[in-house]
Amino acid sequence: MADPFPWYIAVGYLAGFALLWTAGRVEGGGTATSALSNIATGLVFFGTTMVWFAVSMNVHAPLAVWIALPAAFVVLVAWQSWRQRDSLRRLGVTNDTTFGVLPKRGRTVPFEQQDSLSLRRVLELEHHGHRLLGVEYPLSEPNSAADRIGGIYSMIELRIPASPVLVITPRVGAFEPDYATPFEDARITRIQVGTPKPRAELEKVPADPEFDRRFEVTTEDPEFAAKVLTPEVRELILNDLWFRAHEVVFDGDALWTAEADGLNEDRLLGNARHLAIFAAAVAPNLWPSTEFSRAGTAYDQWFGEKRGFVRNRVNRYREAMDRQPLSPTTVVTRCLLAGAMVVLGLLPIANGIAAAAGLASEVQLTVLDSTEGDPGRSCGPNGTQICDSQPPAVRGTYQDGDQTHEVATTWHLGQLPERGDVVAVRIGPIWWNTIFQNDDAVAATILVALIPVALGLSLFKMIFRPNTSRRVRILRRLQESRQVDTRS
Repeated sequence: MADPFPWYIAVGYLAGFALLWTAGRVEGGGTATSALSNIATGLVFFGTTMVWFAVSMNVHAPLAVWIALPAAFVVLVAWQSWRQRDSLRRLGVTNDTTFGVLPKRGRTVPFEQQDSLSLRRVLELEHHGHRLLGVEYPLSEPNSAADRIGGIYSMIELRIPASPVLVITPRVGAFEPDYATPFEDARITRIQVGTPKPRAELEKVPADPEFDRRFEVTTEDPEFAAKVLTPEVRELILNDLWFRAHEVVFDGDALWTAEADGLNEDRLLGNARHLAIFAAAVAPNLWPSTEFSRAGTAYDQWFGEKRGFVRNRVNRYREAMDRQPLSPTTVVTRCLLAGAMVVLGLLPIANGIAAAAGLASEVQLTVLDSTEGDPGRSCGPNGTQICDSQPPAVRGTYQDGDQTHEVATTWHLGQLPERGDVVAVRIGPIWWNTIFQNDDAVAATILVALIPVALGLSLFKMIFRPNTSRRVRILRRLQESRQVDTRS
């Protein structure tokens, strides 16, 4: 039989992941470059999968399918690239910087030094009465060895009245020993690696025990920190998942945060929205004469009701469940993955139901070769698991009208046929044309195919209707227990 996963398939997928890495490295370097890199990645993945299915697994789809899938992917990437470029143009961005700070060798410097810095992109715009600045920069100096293996970072800034330096930094391992948050801690670390630090001399200041457990506060003016971190503001920070991963900095005339990715519309506006909400919360105590307001910071208003119709509704619900928002590209990608899992499970299920109902054609399969399989070997702790096992399998041909088809299938029960034998099997009527040896094979196929269907539906639920995060549920239980102890 053909090798189910030959070396050239592994090489194809490795090449696809290499191109995917390259696409990530050139993100922000121009929409044409980024689009071409992503298109090349998609075509390699599709081509490798097509070869795997058609040559190694003997799954033959109509030629139109193999043409339509890569073409649809190319159209999707091109549309996303055009949308990103067009959306930034509609937002009215400008390259003229009028406020804020910029990164330079791990420190922030005034925006007047922009000409001497090696930045990838600097964009400024007015949005719902707020002046925003987005800066995309490499982790290290461009064209250096470290830059070729390093990452791309972004600073998102909101214009505020001139203020002393104040830094609110989320702590890694803040919830231990109650419970661990390894994924959040990894994200915090990744962001902080590339976040520049203000040049001012800062000192640590305490707020309250619960807040100090989860955040570190440093400032050059402790009185300013006390004005910012009122009980209401501390409650806002503690209850908003966004602050759990993002450092927030008052630095001159900018309130800013950083992200460990390239700059785009969703990253710019999404982070700026949280900064605007935070600025509105601290404004009455810091700048009573200004007009910072939370008006316009709701998802539909901030991102625009005509843009991101699905995204706005998805993220509004996710925000209520204290989940991270999703970009349109992420929503589309995850939906395509979930849909593919559901379809790949439903096809053999439909064929199995048709076979059970007597709607599948019975054909004579001429055996070309067969393998008895391999019971595998003992592995795992104490040898309680079986590894490298392979079921018995048969490869053969059958006639469908004037055409001869070659197929491979697992042999479930009964004596394994030998080369030259002719056995009766049932062929599912729907594409993929699953082969069924008997009723046991029908039942086994349906049960196995339910797994990708369940996984796909679970992924859809995680996208559109996620549950409240485990961290939030535990935190709420701890707060409720403290309230009960206080009353008693």
